[in-house]
Amino acid sequence: MFRLRLRGLAPALSSEQGALAHQFLQATGFLGSDSPRLAERQRAVVGRRLFTHCLLPQPERGWTTAELAKALEVPVQAVYRHLQWLRELGLLTEDFSGKADDPKRVRLWHHSLPLAWEAVEARVRTCLVDYRLAVQLLVTESGSGGSPLPDGMVSVEKEDSFDMVLRELPPTSEEPAQQLGRLGAGIGYLSAHHLPYPESLPFRILNDCFLQRPERAWSAEEVAAWARTTRPTAYRHINRLLALGMLARCRAADGGPPASAFYLRGGSLTAAWQAIETRVELVLDSYRRAVGELV
Repeated sequence: MFRLRLRGLAPALSSEQGALAHQFLQATGFLGSDSPRLAERQRAVVGRRLFTHCLLPQPERGWTTAELAKALEVPVQAVYRHLQWLRELGLLTEDFSGKADDPKRVRLWHHSLPLAWEAVEARVRTCLVDYRLAVQLLVTESGSGGSPLPDGMVSVEKEDSFDMVLRELPPTSEEPAQQLGRLGAGIGYLSAHHLPYPESLPFRILNDCFLQRPERAWSAEEVAAWARTTRPTAYRHINRLLALGMLARCRAADGGPPASAFYLRGGSLTAAWQAIETRVELVLDSYRRAVGELV
């Protein structure tokens, strides 16, 4: 299953290659946790060295898992997780002669990181087209939405850091709840913990508060009261939607309450999705520039 984390990456072009590789791998989700205190744990160190000591310097070479483990001075089991992630991303392929005494070898697609990355970008855009169709089906079912900004509100310009985990998911039925659940899971808003999606709290907050009422602004307190949950829990899901670019901030135009509220960006799912695609393209551009600096 294809999976890629998409978020802002702005390394200095003069960054030392090892530091740039770490920033790139961390941004794409390859190194796992973002916590600085976890950056030097075994998983992060092995993943970084696999990329910078083996795959990048020798893109034309095929590696057995035993050869990778020996080069990295770790047990064979320590490299499996990283290889699986790189396969899911589509950066690696396998060569197998068919002979029992000649094990499979992994290597960069096309023996080149830039060419392999082009294939990754193609898969990202395939996912985006697929989910754009889901958005169109949802809009056809529910209507085009409201005005770009709720009545009596003014926009609050605050840039939330974009953060999305894009996944390639199999098709589902055209029933709206199933389409929205697949879209939410495909962009990292919903997870397996939220199954069945239509009954989950994050699904209901997105659908019932924002998609079904695109003309209104919601404070966190109103979302919490409607969803019968706590204010911190409501904020957690609102912040996730802000990071995806699905929601935008606003406040009362007359200076009264609410001083802080949230609404569906652009007043429609179509407008919100267009904004998401724009931000994905910006992230892909930063990743592409990082790849160019790494080779």
